[in-house]
Amino acid sequence: MLLLPLTLVLLFLEHVVWDGTKYLLNQLSRLRAVAALRRRLQTLPPLAVVFLFLIPEAFDHLSGFWATVLLLRDQVLAAAFVAVFIKGFAALIAIWIYQSCEESLLSVPWFRRLHDRVIDWSRWVNCRTAPLRQRARGWFRGGRMGRRLAAWRMRLSARFGISRS
Repeated sequence: MLLLPLTLVLLFLEHVVWDGTKYLLNQLSRLRAVAALRRRLQTLPPLAVVFLFLIPEAFDHLSGFWATVLLLRDQVLAAAFVAVFIKGFAALIAIWIYQSCEESLLSVPWFRRLHDRVIDWSRWVNCRTAPLRQRARGWFRGGRMGRRLAAWRMRLSARFGISRS
């Protein structure tokens, strides 16, 4: 039971944040200016790419801390704004840089070691929470909450012309 909050966060990250980010980045990458920027970014030396990656990554973590402080001070609207817009934008940029230059980033030895440790930790957490995640998926798929979320997702998809692929 102690792992349930972590499990729910992992499910949210996996199915909402990560899937949504991938979709958004795929749509943005179709823009000519974004494609040109990606090509330019891929020509930079690996250490420059690491530095450019670490800037939005730092903003992502700092804005998460800032949103938490605002939330603890009962400034819910400000915390939501920081979490959605500042943290969200920083995360989007960091993920875009990572996806655009993964090979270059992983060619830097210390970055690769850190990356591998994070991946190992993620696998460990996923392994430890697998039974709870399966149970939580069952709650959402078979229950009333799952039907409501599916209907909401379908309405949003229809409204914005998003196809599930």
